[in-house]
Amino acid sequence: MAKIEQLLPDRLRRRVSALHSSVVELRWSGPDTDVDPDALSVLAVACRDREEVRFDYRRRDGDRSQRLVEPHQLVTAERRWYLVGFDLRRNDWRTFRVDRLSATTLAGGRFAARQIPGGDAGAFLTSSIASIPRNVEAVVTVDAAYAQIEPVLSWVDHHVVETAPDSCVIGINGEEVDHLTLAIVRIALEVSVAAIEPNDVADAVARLTQRLPGRPAPLNL
Repeated sequence: MAKIEQLLPDRLRRRVSALHSSVVELRWSGPDTDVDPDALSVLAVACRDREEVRFDYRRRDGDRSQRLVEPHQLVTAERRWYLVGFDLRRNDWRTFRVDRLSATTLAGGRFAARQIPGGDAGAFLTSSIASIPRNVEAVVTVDAAYAQIEPVLSWVDHHVVETAPDSCVIGINGEEVDHLTLAIVRIALEVSVAAIEPNDVADAVARLTQRLPGRPAPLNL
């Protein structure tokens, strides 16, 4: 990254440097989302320079509102981008999915850094996502011991239903079918998945695995 930045024009180099220094990455499992690169650039500069930002935000329930935020840091969770910041109108820390932002602009006001709950943006985001109500649940029967697939599930909201020496049944919770589908496909790439409930999730997994360039572990649905 440092070598590439040296070859860029000064204005572009500053924008790339701001993005690079304002992002933290988490391993996560989630669906693809489209993010405006200009919005990312504005947010990265605002995080670096501690400048307030304004944007329109669409919540999970579809409600829209305008926010004035002290941006703390951008966090990537695989296919999703989040902004962690202090919402001045709600007087509290918030996480915002960047794909739900629009009309993102610098507001001009400067601020002193606040102490973020949990100590860092990654921990705060993890706690915030864990508190979101999960609307969909799938039950997966796997032809492997839980210890074998536990690393794959480390960032997935799940619980163990049954365990045996060479198999297990896992309950996985998510906001939407797409989220569950990708989580289960990741399991299927490691071990054989014997059954999935409910049927709509099983059908979504089957459709997705048929499109993969390499054949994952057998799905005996």
